[in-house]
Amino acid sequence: MKDTTVPGLSIETRRGFIVLSLPAQISWQNYAGIREGVSKALSLAAAAAPPRGRRHGAGGSGGSGGPGGPRGGVVVDFGDAVLLDAAGLVLLARAETRAQLLGCALRAVVPGPSAHVRQALQLTGLAQLVPVFPDIASATAAPAPDGGAGDVDTTHVLDAIRALHPGDAGLAPNPPAPSELMITTTAAGDGDHTVVHLSGMLDEVTVPRLGETLTKLVEGNLRHLMVRMHDRLCVRCDPLPILLGIRWRVAADGGCLALPALPARLREVIDREGLGSVFTGCRSIQDRLPAAEPV
Repeated sequence: MKDTTVPGLSIETRRGFIVLSLPAQISWQNYAGIREGVSKALSLAAAAAPPRGRRHGAGGSGGSGGPGGPRGGVVVDFGDAVLLDAAGLVLLARAETRAQLLGCALRAVVPGPSAHVRQALQLTGLAQLVPVFPDIASATAAPAPDGGAGDVDTTHVLDAIRALHPGDAGLAPNPPAPSELMITTTAAGDGDHTVVHLSGMLDEVTVPRLGETLTKLVEGNLRHLMVRMHDRLCVRCDPLPILLGIRWRVAADGGCLALPALPARLREVIDREGLGSVFTGCRSIQDRLPAAEPV
């Protein structure tokens, strides 16, 4: 069936896989519509997938399934698509993150003539995250692997994407020195939310510290978090994989992770990828925040 939102985008089922064929040109202009198609394909695959613990097994009840049985997988077919910017690469990286959360296999099809797309996947490390096949037939015939994507860090892949495409490189042009991140927490004043204040720099060194801090708060039974980024916070790498992971974790227990104040460049990325509604509090507490923030 064709998706009328984005010309050239279509979804069909082949041998138990949901196959999403992409339009001839992929850019930030049609990114939102394509992302909706990917989201729909992953949801359909997750609904048809076997139990998660048996996804990678062999035989009729495992990840391969019977000839017509559901495999819980999505194949993204680039076909002859041309990447006008980094949108297609970011899309695939984000799709892999969600596929992991849903327990779905994600595969990409890049035909031989599309050498530039295959090269981009290899240079950024995406080919290590998402298996790449030359055609739909081989992508839907290959058995599911026994393991996951390995130790590839999605954050590093996204950084590599931005480095490969200068227009998407660098969330902040003038980083402060040295690399340091100040993290403090305060009560929001409503009895439920905890405010995490950030200042300094978010980079490959300090982002893991943010993840560790948020994880400790969640493990301490704090489920309603608000991360406030100081207006002079410098963002040198993508913190969204960690923030998304914490958000899904607290949301599973009825909590929330809100980002009420963001650096302009990071806000642009979040809005462009349609994640604004994800990082909202379970209720508005803006008027009850502390008047002063630690610096």
